[in-house]
Parts: sequence; structure tokens; C-alpha cells
Amino acid sequence: MHSKVIIVTASLLYIMLLPFMEISDTHVFSPSWPGHARMHDVWQLATNASLAFVALWLVFKRNEVLLAATILWLVTASFVFAYLIRSGYGGDMLYTDGKELVIYGVNPAYGIMVVLSVLLAFVIYFDWKRVKSPAG
Repeated sequence: MHSKVIIVTASLLYIMLLPFMEISDTHVFSPSWPGHARMHDVWQLATNASLAFVALWLVFKRNEVLLAATILWLVTASFVFAYLIRSGYGGDMLYTDGKELVIYGVNPAYGIMVVLSVLLAFVIYFDWKRVKSPAG
């Protein structure tokens, strides 16, 4: 049950929260972003939401918790990876005014993704153990 709650939470992040936040003048409609960057943002939003719908289908129609969690972990951990190496490619989380939202020294988007990555990793590990066990 806890696994499904984590999967639903991660899925809703990609299906509802991120599009709500990014389909705005700070991202998709930002006049300071080149059209190419905006196209990649919409592509990323559509891909992530599609994968979240697949994960939900896997969990609720096929009871494939391990595969669903793995798909969502790949998306979530990819954000963590991109954030960690941002200085190497000139990426940042700055708003157009040059400021970054930080709470207690941590960018909340990064913090949320780290927590979700860890929770999904636990789901993967424990479901893998369950499937691998003779009773599973």
C-alpha cells in the first residue's frame, strides 16, 4: 500500500504539479528563453506525464509495482543528476530576475526530487525482494 501511495504521489507531480508550474511565463512562455529551450521543456513535460500515466496503469491494472517505480525513479533521479552536474553544462535554477528559490539552503525542487528518488528506490528494493522471494 505504501508503495502505491509513493507511486501515485510521484505520478501526480509529473501529471499535474510540474505542468502547472512550468506552463507559465517563467518557463514555457518565457520571453527570455529561446524557442528551442521552450520546445525541449514542453517535450520533457509531455514525456514525464506520459511515463507517469504508464506507471499508474502498471500499478493499478497490472499490479506491476517494481516496473512502475523503476520508470518513475529513472525520471526523478535524472532530475537529481541534472541538478548535480548543472555547473558542467551551464544549467541553473535561477528565475529570470537572477534569484533562486531556496529554503533552508536547499532548492525545494531539488529537495523534493531527492526525497522522491530515495522513496522510489526503497519501493524498488523492497518490491524486488518480494518478487525474488520464493513466496513472491
